[in-house]
Amino acid sequence: MHLIIVGSGRTGKHVIQAAIDDNQEVYVIEKNRDLANWTAAKFDCVVINGDATSFEILREAKAENADAIIVTTNDDSVNALVILLAKEMGIKRLVSSVNNDDLLPVFGHLNIDTVENPYRLNGKYLYRAVQGPNVKEFLELGDGYELLELVVEQLSSVANKLVKDLNREKILPKDSSFILVKRNNQIIIPEGETRIFVNDIVVVLSKKNNVGAVSEIFGGV
Repeated sequence: MHLIIVGSGRTGKHVIQAAIDDNQEVYVIEKNRDLANWTAAKFDCVVINGDATSFEILREAKAENADAIIVTTNDDSVNALVILLAKEMGIKRLVSSVNNDDLLPVFGHLNIDTVENPYRLNGKYLYRAVQGPNVKEFLELGDGYELLELVVEQLSSVANKLVKDLNREKILPKDSSFILVKRNNQIIIPEGETRIFVNDIVVVLSKKNNVGAVSEIFGGV
């Protein structure tokens, strides 16, 4: 994945580390020269010292070929403008942190995959939003496994189907399985006759490298 990360401060540096750990092709845009130099020395990625609100700088980060962008600066007006420029340049997956809770609805109108307040999460959650936009929560278990909490969307491949049929169709990737279903504050241990409905929250055990595939199944991409 060609990933652009804007900002390498206290949130951005964690996003960068998570992406590099996953062997992604990472381009970082950092306006502060000292911080850009620190990032270049610490991380194995391309670091561009410049203003991400510039088309020229985004092109230098090869935005026309980017799969996703994560914007992490502490200036919401900058974050919003970068997201709009990235959208205009054709980047499909857009993720931004939002520092002021009052602006969350405004960012929601920009049709962004995920907007999050960075003080309520760490960089790994912003990075996870790129891999699986409908993953609400995740828990690393070690040995390459994670527990993923996913929302069943309208066009999902699992919507309105029985667990036994989904298992027979092998709808989930290898080494993945249904663990539980949350519905109207009720916890359901899925059995063969359990039917999964739209807006259910389903917990899935999966290999870390299958997160994108599992997300697509639940999101109907």
